Amino acid sequence: MVKGIILAIISACAYATLPVLGKMGYEQGLTAIQMLTYRFCFGAATLAVFFLFFRRKALIPTPKLLLKCAGLGLGLYLLQSLSFFTALKYIPASTASLLLYLYPLIVLAESTIFLKIKFRMASLVSVVLIMAGCCLVFYDAFLRQLNLTGILLGLAAPIIFGTCLTMSQVVLKNERPAKVALYMLAFTGAGFAVINQGLGLAELNSAQLSVAIMLGVIPTAIAIGFLYLAMDLIGATYVSLFSSFEPAATLLLAAVLIGEEIVSFQIYGVVLLILGIVVPNLRIIMNKP
Repeated sequence: MVKGIILAIISACAYATLPVLGKMGYEQGLTAIQMLTYRFCFGAATLAVFFLFFRRKALIPTPKLLLKCAGLGLGLYLLQSLSFFTALKYIPASTASLLLYLYPLIVLAESTIFLKIKFRMASLVSVVLIMAGCCLVFYDAFLRQLNLTGILLGLAAPIIFGTCLTMSQVVLKNERPAKVALYMLAFTGAGFAVINQGLGLAELNSAQLSVAIMLGVIPTAIAIGFLYLAMDLIGATYVSLFSSFEPAATLLLAAVLIGEEIVSFQIYGVVLLILGIVVPNLRIIMNKP
């Protein structure tokens, strides 16, 4: 149990580095397309090696799975990633990360409306908490007069991501999550590589290359690899609880590594967002033998 919790926390912290590394990439002169190309290409390659040792079966896809992953990876996932990274050009990493955590609300709404999934009372509490947290994030953005383009792009990211997850519930039903993760990364990376007209590694200086490698390894391969190892040990419900601390980790990392200011509204927003994710799972965990 303890090992699974540690792996889940490491995964959440690794995911939390994504917006911070994105900001660092911009500071080094990289574009959003370049960073996303390196993130997904290096990430897919590293994850493939990881699965070779720990989940070898995840490397063997079916033609049907490849078609599904290509559709989602070259479509919604590509657009969501581009929206998120472009938002980082205009607004703080912490704000972009907090806005991204609107996605559970999007998934809940779309699942209820389109998939006819029963709306539980715990879900209502979750909606209220997440909306309250997001209101604080928006209020903070208003007070600091943050760039409107960045806010809109940051808002588009969770909407697209939530839609992608909702579609995945239908399109990827009964598929193994580890396989899906690997091949969606690979197809998304291929899409960005085409847009970027190749990798262009020879054009990078040492600082840019370091950021590129870290993007592929830390918030991609390590985050995803440890996520599935944790799920094997403690299950998806517990993993989701510990993963909910990701926005708090982003706030801290952004303050320590790139000097972003932490304001009170962000802290309150983080608390409400975490509660909005944790509350729906409490009953499941308390009833778990």
